[in-house]
Amino acid sequence: MKSAKRRRGSLMGEGVADALSVSGRAPTVLAFHGFTGTPQEVALVVDVAQELGLAAEAPLLPGHGLRVSDLAATTFADWLAAAESHYAAAVSRGPVVVAGLSMGALLAFHLAKNHPETTAGVVAISNAMWLRSPWPSVPLQLIGRLRLPDFWMGKAAPDLGDEEQRGVHLTYNAQPIHAALSLLKAGHELSEQLHRVRAPTLLLHGALDAVAPVQNAFRVAVRLGTMDKRTVVFERSRHILTRDVEREAVRAEIRAFLQRISA
Repeated sequence: MKSAKRRRGSLMGEGVADALSVSGRAPTVLAFHGFTGTPQEVALVVDVAQELGLAAEAPLLPGHGLRVSDLAATTFADWLAAAESHYAAAVSRGPVVVAGLSMGALLAFHLAKNHPETTAGVVAISNAMWLRSPWPSVPLQLIGRLRLPDFWMGKAAPDLGDEEQRGVHLTYNAQPIHAALSLLKAGHELSEQLHRVRAPTLLLHGALDAVAPVQNAFRVAVRLGTMDKRTVVFERSRHILTRDVEREAVRAEIRAFLQRISA
C-alpha cells in the first residue's frame, strides 16, 4: 500500500512491519530498528547473517509498526526492556552480536555494556547518540524544558538519498515528541557509559546524515572501552544507511565483521 493512502498517525511506505528471524549457528545476531521505523531497516543485517549461516533476529519494538498513538505511549525504557528480553532468549543459545540502526544502535550499546561476557560484537549503524543541531536537537531540548503537553510532529519523508528507496521505506508519518525526548535523554546518558562497551565494534555512518550527524561515529569511537573498533563513513549516504545508495558497501563491511567475529 502506498503511503499517500495512509492517514496521519500511521505508516507510510510499502511492505510489512513484521519481525524477522532466521535459524543458524551462534553467535546469534540481534538487530534493532530505529525510532518510528520497522525491522525492514535492519533486514540487510539479517540477510548477511543468514548468508554466513548465523542465527539472526530483528524484533519489532514496542509502539512501532501500527499507529503513532501506540508509540506515544512508550519511552526508551520500554524499548530497552524489550531488547533485554530478546537478548535473554538469544544468549541461551550462545554468544550474541548486537546490531542496530539509529535508536537501535543505542539499544545495542546498552546490551553490550550490560552483558560484556556474552556479547561477541557490536554493529552500530547511524547511531543516534546525539541528534543534529540545531534541528532536531535544539527544538526538542526547548520543548523538554518548557514541559509542553505531548504532540505529534509530521514527517515528510525518511532521510534517504536513494529516491526509489525513499518512496517505499516503511516508517511512521509522524513522531510523538515525548517519546522522541526520551530517546534524546537516553543518548546523553549513555554517552557517559560507553567505556563499559568492551566488545569488538563496527561503526558505520553516512556523511550526509541529516538526523544523527556523522561526527557521532567518531565521538562514540573515542569513548568506547574496546580497542577493537572500526569506523567507516559512506560519503554519499544519509541516515537509513542500510537502504541507501551505498548499501552494498555497507553489506560488505557488515559481512567482513560478522565473518571475523564468528570464525
